[in-house]
Amino acid sequence: MRKILDTTEKERAETQLLQEQHKLERLENRKKYLEKGERTKRTHRLCNLGGTIESLAPEVKDLTRTEMTELMEYIFSLSEVQRAVRHMAITHINQANRGKEQKADGDIPLHSHPDQTQ
Repeated sequence: MRKILDTTEKERAETQLLQEQHKLERLENRKKYLEKGERTKRTHRLCNLGGTIESLAPEVKDLTRTEMTELMEYIFSLSEVQRAVRHMAITHINQANRGKEQKADGDIPLHSHPDQTQ
């Protein structure tokens, strides 16, 4: 009788171990999926930014990475550019906070840009 109980307990333990291993595998796969999604979003965003730069200044298409880095370092060292970047960052944060407040109040914006009117 004891042997039968030991076998049954062993089978239950093995079944539970398999279930936990499958659960761990599903969680690992989910983690990989989410991480890949973040990388994909970042790549998309960077490509859009690069495309915007090339459309504003087509001459940069022929620059090497080093030349482009030097140009960007120069541009972003200009005080006027630094002020503009700070202004845009503050504006972005304010708009994001306004959007959070609207969601909390139950308001749904009619358009994606608060500065636009109908």
